[in-house]
Amino acid sequence: MPKVKAYYGDTAKDQGIGLHIDPQADLQELLDAWQPLCDQTAFTKQYASNSDQSCRACTHNCCDTAYVIPDIIAFKKMAAHLNFSPAELVDTYFQPEKRNIGLLRMLPNPCVFLKEKLCSIYPVRSLICRFYLCAPMQGSTEQLIYLLSSTGMAATHVYARQNGILEPPGGAISSMDRLFLELFDQYCADPLLEHFLKAQDYCDIPLKPFMDSSGFINK
Repeated sequence: MPKVKAYYGDTAKDQGIGLHIDPQADLQELLDAWQPLCDQTAFTKQYASNSDQSCRACTHNCCDTAYVIPDIIAFKKMAAHLNFSPAELVDTYFQPEKRNIGLLRMLPNPCVFLKEKLCSIYPVRSLICRFYLCAPMQGSTEQLIYLLSSTGMAATHVYARQNGILEPPGGAISSMDRLFLELFDQYCADPLLEHFLKAQDYCDIPLKPFMDSSGFINK
């Protein structure tokens, strides 16, 4: 029996995507439950060409303008998938101007990995891409996903700094960039970060600590 179930609540109290999670579940099990939502047509997708279509049929591709910072698991998988070292990956596929101020953002407008409206690294894409749906989520679910994604991105920056791939923040910084840098500084001090830094894959990351920290409530 699956340890994670995703559902769509359509009542005034439970409007949006929700989750029921066994405390023994891991992040991979959450991703396995989340993936089918991309093809669901039973709920409204706010920015889709047609509000009830699947993501794969959408022509309003969110990858065209996305601000993508990969989590540490995806970052390492991307490098291995492309047969690059982490430093080579950053040199080739990340914005130099963002790197100069201490951020790792993939080349955008559109995403550097978007080819003919399709993701060319789909099996190793980032958590922020895996979780993104232009559909409402229940508050408890949204907080959990936000915490997981943000902690994973912060772990990438810790790893990159520890390995000499990324310099400390500096120079002129936009308000959006400052927001990310301050967020990562906040998460770098969180013990949850170690779950990502020690993990080899998403199945190595338990959900329970993140559920507790985010105040997740099973429905």
